Amino acid sequence: MHVIDAMNPSIRSEVRDCVFRALTHLASTNQHGPLPTKQLFLMAADNLIEARIITRPQFLGGEDAGGQKFSDLVVGEQNNVFPNYEIPAAIALLLRQTIWQFYLEGILVPATKGRVDTAVNDKDTWLYFDVFMLTPYAVQILTDGSGRIRVHDQDGFLSNFTSSKPLPDSEMMRYLQECVGVFKAGHLLASVILLAAASERLVDILAESLRDALGDPNGVNWFNQKYAKKRDISVRFEAISTKLMGEYGDKLSNEKLKEPFQTVVTLTFETIRLARNDVAHLSGRQFSWNEVSGFLHNFIQYYRYTNQLLDFLANTPKR
Repeated sequence: MHVIDAMNPSIRSEVRDCVFRALTHLASTNQHGPLPTKQLFLMAADNLIEARIITRPQFLGGEDAGGQKFSDLVVGEQNNVFPNYEIPAAIALLLRQTIWQFYLEGILVPATKGRVDTAVNDKDTWLYFDVFMLTPYAVQILTDGSGRIRVHDQDGFLSNFTSSKPLPDSEMMRYLQECVGVFKAGHLLASVILLAAASERLVDILAESLRDALGDPNGVNWFNQKYAKKRDISVRFEAISTKLMGEYGDKLSNEKLKEPFQTVVTLTFETIRLARNDVAHLSGRQFSWNEVSGFLHNFIQYYRYTNQLLDFLANTPKR
């Protein structure tokens, strides 16, 4: 297993967030480049100290609160004495990989001029990866105050599910993980299809839980006749809604789960289903990054309320 893959996902998420926060500072202070890539690395390293992921190395003054910052170092200097600036090798590697990932996602672009150690003229078109610029797309994302998920952080997004109880279904997570991956790569249609697959799997899990809570013959007969035989997912979802409210309506109201099911769960399910249908039926529908980002953001609440229903059903059997 690769050393980064073996790292705790929460640590991976925090390290990536340190790079993102450094970029957010640059975007919000109109420092769009050209800037040395090493400067971004050093700014992220300061954030690592602030987040207590690493300690301030001795050559910066150690744990002394008044010690020098990484970003105070001369960016162009050679770093032969302190490899990786004494940042643990796995974390330093993840910092570099995260910066490279931002190039691939269109957050950063290599500069054609402004390289620190090379004189260039206005006609120079060489690309220098040791100098970067923020794209307009990056500035939009980095300064977005809507509170939506940060798509650079796959571990952070998926932790909304993997830290839940009961634990998420592995098949749903497989679709969701693929969805976030292709979304980061800018494949919006594929993201919609995969998110719809995750949504349908979540609906199936809810139906199976309702069947098990109601037992045999009530739950089994309902599942076999009203759910399993129906091909259309919207018809199956309606069957769940009718049976769930008929059997547990009052108790769900008492648990404050009835309204969330009828609003957040139902509306998010329908939004994702209709978006998926637009793709499948070749309607020519175009999706924006913000729109699909919204789908992913809303899926978190959709899942949380559904997961509460699963917990409710597991603890309120009628069989």
